[in-house]
Amino acid sequence: MNINHRFNLNLSKSSKTEFITTPIFYANGEPHLGHAYTGIIADIFCRYERLAQTDIGCKLITGTDEHGQKISSAAQSNHLPAQDFVDTLSQSFQELWPKLAIEPDAFVRTTDTQHKLNIQRIWQQLEQQGDIYLGHYSGHYCIACEQFYPEKDLLDGAYCPVHKREVIFSQEETYLFRLEKYRQALLDYYQSNKNCLEPPHYQQTLIEQLKSAPLDDLSVSRINNQWGIQVPSNPNHTVYVWIDALFSYLSAIQSSGADKSALAHTQHVIGKDILLFHAVYWPVFLLALDIPLPQKLIVHGWWTIGGEKISKSNPDTTVNPSLFSEKLTSDGLRYALTRHKPLHRDGNLVLDEFAQTINADLLNNLANLVKRNHTLITKSFAGEVKLAELSQLDEENITCINKITPVLESIIKAYQVRDLHRVTKDINTVLTELNSFFHQRAPWLVNKDQPEAKAKQTCLVVSNIVREVVWLLSPITPTLCQAIIEEKGNPSSSIFEHQALILKDALALSAKSHWQKI
Repeated sequence: MNINHRFNLNLSKSSKTEFITTPIFYANGEPHLGHAYTGIIADIFCRYERLAQTDIGCKLITGTDEHGQKISSAAQSNHLPAQDFVDTLSQSFQELWPKLAIEPDAFVRTTDTQHKLNIQRIWQQLEQQGDIYLGHYSGHYCIACEQFYPEKDLLDGAYCPVHKREVIFSQEETYLFRLEKYRQALLDYYQSNKNCLEPPHYQQTLIEQLKSAPLDDLSVSRINNQWGIQVPSNPNHTVYVWIDALFSYLSAIQSSGADKSALAHTQHVIGKDILLFHAVYWPVFLLALDIPLPQKLIVHGWWTIGGEKISKSNPDTTVNPSLFSEKLTSDGLRYALTRHKPLHRDGNLVLDEFAQTINADLLNNLANLVKRNHTLITKSFAGEVKLAELSQLDEENITCINKITPVLESIIKAYQVRDLHRVTKDINTVLTELNSFFHQRAPWLVNKDQPEAKAKQTCLVVSNIVREVVWLLSPITPTLCQAIIEEKGNPSSSIFEHQALILKDALALSAKSHWQKI
């Protein structure tokens, strides 16, 4: 059997810059693990896209949402001017990302001057079109959400479904957006474009809801709240936080040098608690302005601590994520968050369980295998095993390669469908199989009773498959994987022919010279 192998996967796309975004996080408190989880997921997706494609750039956008009554009140409670208050909190988010190996390409703030100008232009256009009008709104209002809720959505008829706090009945003058005007267009879009939302059950539920009843007009301004962007035609009103925050995606895209058409190549990563705003309000605003809708909305579940959702409003859950990173390392935290639950489900965070997983998978299954194999090559074979010396592999090596290759292909497919839990499970499956193969072959006996050729073949196969695994794991654990790559060097011959697999540019390895030397 010839030892070259090929993955036949079609990864080609048109040559356009793609964007992946986190939510624009609300700057009324220090970042918590929920924010970190969203940022890590978005960063992993962005790193994968950069590795998977040779002609498409991918940029990560994040930022802070800094207007609204809740922020104004928090600033007053802290005896700070609102601008100073949000400056400090925005800086907290910016300082957190490097500690988690998150590398944003753009960080947008809703207090940026250019963003304010963009929002005022957008408002004027919507008002001129008749999509926004001055009226009154009354209903059950949650101060923490800064949102009105219909009575049917309240818990026990009196409590916010998100924060579980008692709502207040409020009536005020407000500008309203005509959501119903665009309901059919939004329904047509979701029915014509499958898999806009992941997981897909959200899209089907939304379609049924859009079919079932008209959409109420949406309150899009606040009166007598000066901490916000003024409505151009009426300075007594400020633009409601969701128009302000949602269009910051567009401000960030435009600041990066792209135009509004790039939204068609944008994927938003959000928690399930803000699905309504991103799946109904945001696309309706874009339809009204004739701007392309985002390519995809990826919705993840929550992490809980002691069964309680992680939230700034719950002191028992507001552990600074940098503390988790310090205890587990940034790679360890990133890996454990993806390994311990599927993206769309909720999961309870237990630090000891995370540590056990990191030790078992990253330390024992990966790092120890790399160390033992590399040490053996260095000591017994002068640091190099050449493929040219081993034109044929024995049947055990061929069987190992044939068994592992489909799992490597499965990992790529899991990335493509945004199933990071399956990525980590499959990677661990490969490593477990490879460790078993290594122990069975016992190449460390080369100077005792094992032929040199057999030991060299074992080390060659293990090194090549380890490099595949490291290559595929690098979006999740970038620091660890880069250290392994640098230790192993640039090999020059391979059991795999990488014409279709990923990671050419990011690791500076060409498709045909991926492993020319071990």
